[in-house]
Amino acid sequence: MEPFRPAPIEPYRVLVHNYPSHDPESNRFAQAYEYETNGRKRNALIFVGGLGDGPHGIPYVKMIADAIVGESDYAVYEPRLSSAFSAWGYGSLHNDVKEISALVKYLRTSKMDRIVLMGHSTGCQDCMYYATHGDEMGLEKVDGFILQGPVSDREAILAVFEEESPGKGQARMDLSVKFAQKMISEGTAHDCMPREWLPKEFWASPVSAYRWSSLASFGGDDDYFSSDLADEKLAEIWGKVSKPTLILPSENDEHVPEWIDVVDMLDKWKSFCKEDVISSLSGLIPEADHRVEYGPAGEPADLAQGWLCDRVHAFLKQLERH
Repeated sequence: MEPFRPAPIEPYRVLVHNYPSHDPESNRFAQAYEYETNGRKRNALIFVGGLGDGPHGIPYVKMIADAIVGESDYAVYEPRLSSAFSAWGYGSLHNDVKEISALVKYLRTSKMDRIVLMGHSTGCQDCMYYATHGDEMGLEKVDGFILQGPVSDREAILAVFEEESPGKGQARMDLSVKFAQKMISEGTAHDCMPREWLPKEFWASPVSAYRWSSLASFGGDDDYFSSDLADEKLAEIWGKVSKPTLILPSENDEHVPEWIDVVDMLDKWKSFCKEDVISSLSGLIPEADHRVEYGPAGEPADLAQGWLCDRVHAFLKQLERH
């Protein structure tokens, strides 16, 4: 049987926005791409992908844009972050949210009324960092968050180590993190990790010691969604989330180890939030993989993508009542 290969995506038009970067002294401009709409919209959905992603890299975003253009007053934007594509290994959530905030400021200046931040995978960590550090960093306010495919990079990395070295994955990972933290203590946090300390799956892009420690160490800056975080830590994290939030994990996410009960985790996160913060529309995207691209038999995830679009649109309508 021939493996499924997606049909080529037809070309489509976008509007490129150039706006001042988060560092006004640099005299540089940042870029974001707006999916073409019929006339000006009053609200914005900003989409941020995960590690290795960049604008137009996640296939369902175009479907969401098409679905909400005619039925709501939202336009969809994708910023070109400095951590996009193969540059993720030298990025950080701290820098990501400053760049996202610059886009929010630009859109507010353009008279946008409501702005929602949507993340996929590590983009969900950007959303959480924005929600939990926004006030102290002076980030521009947003009106809601959507988390699609929130997963623990630490637990996913451990699974990769274990697949490469059955029975020795945890030991290899511990040594890898220890080496990264040694580099950080020696003042070389932004130097590249030697390949021999990383799983082969991560050899395609350079990774700094800081980013590797952030992703792979317990309690690292990227460690928001791990199943072994203590209740006290979860209360600290989710207690700071004050804007309406839609959480949409994928039912068949290949980056979630089998021992993790995602529904149970979702309920636990919700229990630490203020009332009505987590949308009642939250739930597992049926039969979807991590990127909501393929179904369980490798077929196109058309139904899952449609379900996702419906939930996103319903959530945006729900925000109108806040």
